[in-house]
Amino acid sequence: MKQLLPIIAVILLVGTIASCSSKKQREDIITTKYEKPAPQGPIRTDDYKDTKQFRWLDRDYTCTIERMADDSLPMVKDETGQQFVDNRVRVVITRADGSKFFDKEFTKVSFDSYINEDYRKTGILEGFVFDRVENSEVRFACSVSRPQSDEFIPLILSVNRMGNIDIKQDTRIDTEMEDAPVAPEEEPAEY
Repeated sequence: MKQLLPIIAVILLVGTIASCSSKKQREDIITTKYEKPAPQGPIRTDDYKDTKQFRWLDRDYTCTIERMADDSLPMVKDETGQQFVDNRVRVVITRADGSKFFDKEFTKVSFDSYINEDYRKTGILEGFVFDRVENSEVRFACSVSRPQSDEFIPLILSVNRMGNIDIKQDTRIDTEMEDAPVAPEEEPAEY
């Protein structure tokens, strides 16, 4: 029996070492299959209303801009097939006595000659805000954009004192920067 004990101890030791050794890892990588999300119902931009008071040609005016999703306009699709409802924007400029100087609605078609074919198909009229009074014009910053992205075509819409409209592409990055004073470059100090 005493001779059997060392043999049993060796067998237990070998068994313990064998059970503690690491198991061979499989090299299979298991992932889930990507499924492109199915488009949901048409997405609508939130309605927007903003009112600004301003002084123009020595008189007080109020400008109201309303953006509304309009189901009667053609819908646009993004690359996944998701549909988006386009917008209609109404701009009303009233005099201090409450009479209307300007009252007009705009859609993406209003800017048709200032956007390319891709934006005609995939863009919506999204941005439309009062910018400033400059000389004898009231200026608005507008944009036709790809929905739910930061891609857009910036536009400037101006209304003159006769109520006529002028539209052009905005080639500046930020409208506020144009009026900011430019600091002169300082000469490096000589020591």
